[in-house]
Amino acid sequence: MKILCYGEDISWFKQFLTAVDKIHGEAAAVTTKPDIAEEVSKYYEKVYVADVGIFNPEVYGKFVAKVADEVNPDVFIAPCTNKGRVVTGMYSGLKGTACVSDVMDLGVEGDTLVVTRLVYGGTAKATIKVKPPVSICISPGAFKEGERTVSGQVVNVDFKVESKVKVEFKPKEVTGNEPDKADVVVVAGRGVRNKEDLNMIMELANVLHGAWSVTRPLAADYGWTDTWIGISGLVITPKLYIGVGVSGQPHHIIGARGSKVIVAINKDPEAPIFEEADYGIVGDLYKVLPLLIKRLKGET
Repeated sequence: MKILCYGEDISWFKQFLTAVDKIHGEAAAVTTKPDIAEEVSKYYEKVYVADVGIFNPEVYGKFVAKVADEVNPDVFIAPCTNKGRVVTGMYSGLKGTACVSDVMDLGVEGDTLVVTRLVYGGTAKATIKVKPPVSICISPGAFKEGERTVSGQVVNVDFKVESKVKVEFKPKEVTGNEPDKADVVVVAGRGVRNKEDLNMIMELANVLHGAWSVTRPLAADYGWTDTWIGISGLVITPKLYIGVGVSGQPHHIIGARGSKVIVAINKDPEAPIFEEADYGIVGDLYKVLPLLIKRLKGET
């Protein structure tokens, strides 16, 4: 199968390698980031690139569709991120392909692609068999980074299109280490009452040399951060996950279930997260966290 992989981050292109190996495909890459094209060419025979400006769904969709006219892929692969899903949707509409999101695993049976994806808010998995051409979005953390060394070719694409949509750029809030790459992740839930109280979460993460994040309500509803942990956000697999004031709803837990050790801090002994936790502290986070941070700093 011919495969076209879209991404804007080296880590994603490495994850795509594992997906490509699972379906025994021949892959090319496409990106809108000229500064990473040479690095990507160490893993893919051909890397198509054009600087098309800040993110605009219409422009990005037409760009990858133009590259696809050259590659003629059976499978289009993109990250299951906010941007990746939009680009895949635009591409699928332009090319008339089937589209499958939240993909956790891949395989082939003859000329059929076998896709495993999350359903029912991440509480179950479904196996879908679909014949190419097809577009898929891979869930963050579903595939480990692969390794391959080639001397690929960077192909600069002459691409210009006038968009009917005006797009403004809002810089992403920097939150330190990336939760989907860190060994330790501290996550704040709705038990954290104020945005300013996230400073305690950040401090605990810093003491443990890890990253921090939040559950979906704190990001999507309250607007405290740009990303969150959960089926609709990031799927993480750290060595240590610490949920602070996290109730443990399925939509969130599915994004953290791959953690090697799960620690929960919640004042409600009946909170669902305790069913998933390896260790639990039943107590008020506003009392537990300051003591925990002091102990880790060796101050008590």
